[in-house]
Amino acid sequence: MRRGAGVLGAAGATAAIALLLGGGSEKPSPDAPPGTTGVPPKVRALLGRLSTEQKVDQVLALGFAGTDSTSPVLEKLRARQLGAVFVGAANWADAAQGTALIGEMRAAAEQGGPVPPLVIASQEGGIYRSFADLPPPQREIEIGDSGDPRVALNWSKQAGRALRDAGFDLNLFPVADVATLDSPIADRAFGEEPDLVAQMTVAALIGCRDAGIGCAPAHFPGMGAVSADTDLGPATVGENTATLLGRDLTPFRAAVAAGAPALVLSHAFYAAFDPVTPASQASSIATVLLRRRIGFTGVAITDDLDTGAVKALGSVRDAAVASLAAGADLLLIESPGEVQEAVRSALLRAVRDGKVAKSRLDEAAGRVLELKRRLGLLPV
Repeated sequence: MRRGAGVLGAAGATAAIALLLGGGSEKPSPDAPPGTTGVPPKVRALLGRLSTEQKVDQVLALGFAGTDSTSPVLEKLRARQLGAVFVGAANWADAAQGTALIGEMRAAAEQGGPVPPLVIASQEGGIYRSFADLPPPQREIEIGDSGDPRVALNWSKQAGRALRDAGFDLNLFPVADVATLDSPIADRAFGEEPDLVAQMTVAALIGCRDAGIGCAPAHFPGMGAVSADTDLGPATVGENTATLLGRDLTPFRAAVAAGAPALVLSHAFYAAFDPVTPASQASSIATVLLRRRIGFTGVAITDDLDTGAVKALGSVRDAAVASLAAGADLLLIESPGEVQEAVRSALLRAVRDGKVAKSRLDEAAGRVLELKRRLGLLPV
């Protein structure tokens, strides 16, 4: 079992989080209609000018092939206003090449229209970095073992500054799961004590904010007790409701109170909420738990849909439709190729056939646009 170095009690954790937050926390208004909280009129007006096809493009986060100006992603960016572009290890030789590639993508997107894409990374720490020549060199377990939120803040700020300098807008980071060393999450997580993980998660978010980059904690509602790696196939979290609410959700509640602009949804099954539907496709989790119970108003991003846990159950395109309908706002598909076009076509059909309500598409695209505004990508 994981040791809980420097773990504070519940009261101490709350005090530490409050001290770290200072005046920077953002709390949702209980009176605001779901999906409109924090979305200014100018962003809603921009949303109203987009066609259905353009709104669908806004809810897509797509990976791509290539490392230079010959990459097909550049032509796609000239043709469409995508929600996000995901840059992975296969696109990255080193910081000089990667930064140049992102610059080329920015230039191509300017030709595509007034709404630029988010440029997204999944840069954790140590061996879990996508880009080995960028920080942070330490894994989360090492930061958690310090027991000091200030260490987490500086660790995150170092990583955030490097990513921001390279041209990234959003990092799918930190892992906010409460996990022991026998978990598939293991050393990707800060630790097994909920209050410690909450402290470290909030500190990491503040480091991101100080570095000028957005960060999205993963994997809601918590995968520390998951039975297997969802990259490889279906996996289940069998904990009861009380344990999930009292332990696994603690870091996510803290992240939401700290103003996290986005969260990553898990693909695991949760016996306590919906034992037959992955969290990313379950409205009981992506809407009822995340929005109504936790009060999150930012962007809910699916973990990569082209992965084992999803494909074992059916097609990626069907999973994308189900995720959007359930409450996800940004659909991540890291693998390039035909699957991405199949997803786009399926989403358009689903909206036109009423399987996904137009209001749900508007809600998701509006949240993505508002995130872009918050990160300085929109002039409104």
